Amino acid sequence: MNADAAKLLVPRLSFDAFEHLYKQDKALALIYLQLFREQVAPIFEEWRNPHRVKCAYGGRGAGAKSRSAGSLLLQFAERPAYFGNSLRVLCVRDVQKSIKESSWRLLKDELARLQYVGWEVTQNEIRNTKNGAYFVFNGLNDMTAGDLKSFESFDVMLAEEGAPISKDAWLTMLATFRKRGSEIWCLFNRDKPNDPCYDLFCRNPDPDWSILRCRPGALDNPWWNETTLQKEWDRLKASDPEEAQHVYEGAPRTQSARAVWSRNKVAAACDREASADGAEEIGCDVARYGRDSTVAWKHKGMQIIDKRSVNGFDTVAVSGMLWDLANRSPVVPIKVDAGYNPGVIDVLKSFGANVVEVNFGGIAVNKDKYVNAAAEMMFDLPIDMIGIPSQFYTVALEEDLSERFYFYDSAGRKRLEPKDSSTDDSKAAFKGRHGGRSPDEGDALCLCFYDVTPKWSLL
Repeated sequence: MNADAAKLLVPRLSFDAFEHLYKQDKALALIYLQLFREQVAPIFEEWRNPHRVKCAYGGRGAGAKSRSAGSLLLQFAERPAYFGNSLRVLCVRDVQKSIKESSWRLLKDELARLQYVGWEVTQNEIRNTKNGAYFVFNGLNDMTAGDLKSFESFDVMLAEEGAPISKDAWLTMLATFRKRGSEIWCLFNRDKPNDPCYDLFCRNPDPDWSILRCRPGALDNPWWNETTLQKEWDRLKASDPEEAQHVYEGAPRTQSARAVWSRNKVAAACDREASADGAEEIGCDVARYGRDSTVAWKHKGMQIIDKRSVNGFDTVAVSGMLWDLANRSPVVPIKVDAGYNPGVIDVLKSFGANVVEVNFGGIAVNKDKYVNAAAEMMFDLPIDMIGIPSQFYTVALEEDLSERFYFYDSAGRKRLEPKDSSTDDSKAAFKGRHGGRSPDEGDALCLCFYDVTPKWSLL
C-alpha cells in the first residue's frame, strides 16, 4: 500500500489503523480509501440529492466549490444510476476562448485524483468509455439559442464563473434544459449586488432548489490551506479590506457611493464584543406583503442578544412572538412601525406591553437634517459600536444596510430611496434590485436602536 495515499485518511483513520485494516481485509481497505477520495466539502453533500437548480456562491477557496462540484459530476458519470442513464454534461462559461479556459482542466485533474479507469480525455471532451457518459465544453458568447437547443437532451448544465452570464442567457438555458430530471448547476463569486444568477436563483429560491452560500476557511472547506489561502486572505485584508471581502468572502465588488453604510462597517459588527451595559430594547418591522417577513431584534446596551423572524403577517402570531421576546415584561420597550398593521400594536397593548409607536414616514427628531424618521434611524444607527452574533448575521442584513441608497431633498435633508418604484425603471428602488424583497432585517435593526426622545427634552 502506498504510504502517501494512506496518509490521506488522517485524521479520520490513523496510518497504523489503516495499515492494520489493509492487512486484515485488503478489499475493504481499498473501498474505504476510494470513499475517502470521493468526499466533497460537507456543505455539498446535499448535491448528491436531485434538485432542479443547484447554485453555490462564495469567494476564493470557499466550500471548495469547483472541486466539490466537479467530483460529484464525475462520480455520477462513473455510476449511471443517479440519472438513470449515461450522464451527459454541458459545461459553459460566458466567454471561453479556448478549452483550457473551461472546466476541462478542473475535471481532468479531478479525474486523476479520483483514480477512475476507463476514461478518455481529448482536447474537446471527457468521456467514460465504459458507459458512454461524457462532458463537452462551450462558451455562451459563441452559441445561439439554436445551438443551445441541440443540448436539450443533456442531463446537467454546469456554469462556472456564472456571475457575468446575462439574465436572457439564463432564461434561455432554463427553457432549453427542461428534460425531466435535468439540472442546472451554477458556481460563482458575486461581482455586483444584482448579478443575474444571484437575482434569479438566490434571492427567492424555489423550495426544490439547493442554494449554498459557501464561507471561506475550514468551516466549509476541509482542504483550506492555512499556509497559503489564509495568509493571502490576511494580507489582502490588511492592504485592501474591500477587495478581500470580494475575493475571499464573496461580497459584491462594487458598492454605490450613495449607500448609507459601507459594507466594511456592517461586516465589522459581526461577532464584535460590544458593551452590554444598558437597557434591553426590541425593534420590530412588521411584514406588509406576502414576500415580506416580520423581523424583530433585541439588544442590551450595544450587544444584540436575540433575533426572531416569522413569515407572513398574522397579527396574533406576531404579537405573541414579540411579547415572548420581551419575556412578557411591561418594562422592555417594544418599538414597532405604526404605519402598517396597527393591530399588532393594539394586541401588544392588551397584553400590557410597553409599546413605542414609530412611524417610518413620520417627522424626524432632527427634522432639519432628515426628511423623515426612516432616514434618521438609518443614519443614526450606531453601526461602529454594535455587536451582532454570527448566528444572527445574514446576507440579507448586510444588503439591507450597505445597499440602501440615499439622496438629498431641495432643503438639503437626507432621504432614503423608496422601497418600491412607480417609475418604469424598477431598479430605481431597493426592491427592484433585490428580487422584490423588502429590507426587513435592516429596518428592524435600525428601529431597535432608534432613540425617539428629542435631545432637548433631556435638558
